[in-house]
Amino acid sequence: MTVSPPDSHGGLTRPALSLGEAAELLATHYGQTGTLTELGSQQDRNFLVRLTSSEGETEGETESRYLLKISNAAFPRAEVEAQNAMMATLSAAGLDTPHPVPTTDGREIVAAEIGGIPHLVRLLTFVPGTPLIERRYLAPATIHELGNLAGRVSQSLTELRHPGLERTLQWDLRRGEEVVKNLLHRVRDTDRRDRITDAVAEVTHALDPLRDALPVQAVHGDLTDDNVVCTPRNSGRPRLSGVIDLGDAMLSWRVAELAVACTAVLHRDPGSPLLVLPLIAAFHQRVPLTEAEIRALWPLVLLRGAVLVVSGEEQVVIDPENEYAAEAIEREWSIFAAAATLPVPVAESAIRATLGLGPEAFGAGLPPRSHPLLTDIPAPVSLGTESEGLHAGRWLTPAETIPELVRGALTEHSAAVIPHGEAQLTRASALSREEPRGVPLFSELFTRTRLALHAPWAGTLTVTGPHSLRLDGDSLSLHLDGVRPAAGAGLLSAGEVCAHSDASTGLERGTRVWVSRTGAVPAGAAPVEFVRASEADAWHALYLDPAPLYGRSPVATAPTAELLRRRGNAYAQLQSHYYAEPPQIERGWREFLIDTDGRPYLDMVNNVTLLGHGHPRVAAAAADQWLRLNTNSRFHYAAVTELSEALLEKVPESLNTVLLVNSGSEAVDLALRLAAAYTDSPHVMCVRESYHGWSLASDAVSLSTSDNPLAASTRPSWVHAVDAPNAYRGTHRGTDSGGRYAADAVARLGELAIEGIRIGTFIAEPRNGNAGGIGIPSEYLPTVYSAIRAAGGVCISDEVQVGYGRLGAHFWGFEEHGVVPDIITVAKAMGNGHPLGAVITRRDIAEALSEQGSFFSSAGGSTLSARIGSTVLRVLDEEGLQENAQQVGGVLTDGLRALAERHPMIGALHGKGLYQGVELVRDRETLEPASVETPLICDRMRELGVIVQPTGDRQNVLKVKPPMCFTVESARYFVRCLDEVLTHGW
Repeated sequence: MTVSPPDSHGGLTRPALSLGEAAELLATHYGQTGTLTELGSQQDRNFLVRLTSSEGETEGETESRYLLKISNAAFPRAEVEAQNAMMATLSAAGLDTPHPVPTTDGREIVAAEIGGIPHLVRLLTFVPGTPLIERRYLAPATIHELGNLAGRVSQSLTELRHPGLERTLQWDLRRGEEVVKNLLHRVRDTDRRDRITDAVAEVTHALDPLRDALPVQAVHGDLTDDNVVCTPRNSGRPRLSGVIDLGDAMLSWRVAELAVACTAVLHRDPGSPLLVLPLIAAFHQRVPLTEAEIRALWPLVLLRGAVLVVSGEEQVVIDPENEYAAEAIEREWSIFAAAATLPVPVAESAIRATLGLGPEAFGAGLPPRSHPLLTDIPAPVSLGTESEGLHAGRWLTPAETIPELVRGALTEHSAAVIPHGEAQLTRASALSREEPRGVPLFSELFTRTRLALHAPWAGTLTVTGPHSLRLDGDSLSLHLDGVRPAAGAGLLSAGEVCAHSDASTGLERGTRVWVSRTGAVPAGAAPVEFVRASEADAWHALYLDPAPLYGRSPVATAPTAELLRRRGNAYAQLQSHYYAEPPQIERGWREFLIDTDGRPYLDMVNNVTLLGHGHPRVAAAAADQWLRLNTNSRFHYAAVTELSEALLEKVPESLNTVLLVNSGSEAVDLALRLAAAYTDSPHVMCVRESYHGWSLASDAVSLSTSDNPLAASTRPSWVHAVDAPNAYRGTHRGTDSGGRYAADAVARLGELAIEGIRIGTFIAEPRNGNAGGIGIPSEYLPTVYSAIRAAGGVCISDEVQVGYGRLGAHFWGFEEHGVVPDIITVAKAMGNGHPLGAVITRRDIAEALSEQGSFFSSAGGSTLSARIGSTVLRVLDEEGLQENAQQVGGVLTDGLRALAERHPMIGALHGKGLYQGVELVRDRETLEPASVETPLICDRMRELGVIVQPTGDRQNVLKVKPPMCFTVESARYFVRCLDEVLTHGW
């Protein structure tokens, strides 16, 4: 963006110059010929120049790029010289900026006549990279980096002095209101004109007391995503590497540099203006903002948006062929509209919180002696995530659920209230990329009978509708909706009846009660109803909790960050958590996890909750059994027998004995003990990159470096590793690699025998679950099982992750390979989240351990665990979840295959049914893992409402193992979100 001539508020037409004439300028003054391409500009002419030079016969040609810039004739030489001085200053501070290339006679600026009018011409070096605006998505870390860059620019320009910076520009926000006033007529849309007029009035009101207190210095003036250049990082995110286009260099308010930078974020997601907060925080770390600057910042952001809109409309009128200006019109409107969604006090409150500053005193709280709004204290009705009334997915049917909850409260109380400030889960959608607007800025009262409502303070009553009114006091206003006004407009004393609760509204909608700062709600406007949880604290600068007016305390919420700090202090940090700033998850339903802000997330990782979160039949069985009995399996009761028999119905006939434990680690540990006792050999053969548990024995055979980085050096002598049979990136590759992997394992078995070591146990998953469901190629398991058994050993199939119907076509993973193991280990899915595991084997193997004593687990096979286990198996069968895994898993696979055709980053798809893995690579030929990118992709997916995590030794595989109630709609949503992230960045 460039400048206007002195004393002008409008735009300028660009110099009339063709490509041929530009090439002639290049040849005449710089002695160069090359390929020219015009670049966009509001008021100048810019040409990208490509110069090709030979590097010799063997090295070929190299290309150099430059920018030929012809400034508008309205700009005097001193201003262009000031731009060059700013380039030099920024470069000296370590910032990558253009710098002028001398003409053949050594001049940095040359005058040339174009159309009979002298223009100033420069050839500037071209800063490598791409404009940040070409990146569709900016992560919070990138937004923070942009703020840091703006701060560095501002810091470096503190001492710059040049007469050419003393300019009268339409882009100088010190005169922004004047510019808007003079160009507003260019905005043809009446509604847009009115919105701009109202916004600028708010800006003027905010800035008038601050203008003289705002520091002035040299500014770049247009530090936006158009003029910040980026290069790619290894992570796939942009590195902000340079600053270009200093055409708006000037003296202005220092904080204006920050306000302009904020607009680079606003147009990307106009509905979420507070995405700029990391930018503001980073700038403040570099250039601490004064109190006046903090108060002026959002008004200036709003003003910048208005100036962009009116200036853009002006530019397309006077220069109708300027495609660059025309294409920017809607983007510039979105910047203004985004800024205008937040009242200045709300934005300022959010900024202060981000900077760690105390809130500004926007006014007093509720008067300590306010008269009660009603005499009866209403019973609270919670619609929050933790509400007991929202079990079993009732939050998805608010039209039925809310009246039912209110009706229940009114059976014992004369009034009920849905509180202000509590995020309402009932306003959430199950599959949504947006944070829900679920926090009410009002309380909602329901009364059994018609009750009088009293004025809490003296004020002026205005009847705003048949069922609404407002009472404006000295500092606060009361707004009521869903009432019968008791009096006409006029003055009202505290305690007078102002309205009656309106019984005609029924239970679908009650009496809504707002308390706002006086003036926060313009006359004729309705108060704001719902906001996002991430914005709610800021909105409380304008809207107070009316709870004290009806005898209740305001809703207290514990910040998630504080709870996370407490967790770190009390709970071993060795037990890590997903995400650096995790949501606080307090509810689950089917394939969704729900945080305390009332936002559901699609759960792609919880293979433990086989049936889905919060399954009513499992919950009912557990509650019933707790009321009956919970004891250990040394007592005789039906539940342990029923579960054991149900498990045996799912396995081959040769496996006829069940032992019950509490987890997969315990199941594997016990299986290893049984095998060693039966074979009289402690030696175990296992595969690399596998995970089997955390106990001493199960960890010893877990060779995944992601779970145990020291696995290779800490492996005990009785553990013998063979290569993971990975047909995609292993030692042998391709569909026929199974035989070669098997041959290697058999050869290793022979080598060990020669050394006098007899392998007693072979343990492997039938699919490598920890690596993302990677399939074991055919021939491998049949060959290895035969060799192990021929040597006197037994084979364990670890089905903890991939078994129990999850694969769809098979209940057990070993069934894919046509083998029958000697021992099966299973857990996770068995209890739908309740700790439950099992070892299923032959009786002779189980009895082999009896010589070492009996086996007992205090909770393994308890009445509670066994009852839950049997319920899970019944529901699994009765709800057809194995069939669902096959059907929906097929939809998921098809969708992911289509993505892989468009996104080369998807190197391979693993698994089947509802146990799949998406392997991400940087190069499909070298298979270089995208280990840095994958967790960042997961972070972006969470922003879109999907919880997915990396797995595998290289942490480059997205684990896709949702609850088995997963729907086709959820599968398609996951695919759409992943497509968006891979397309637009993370």
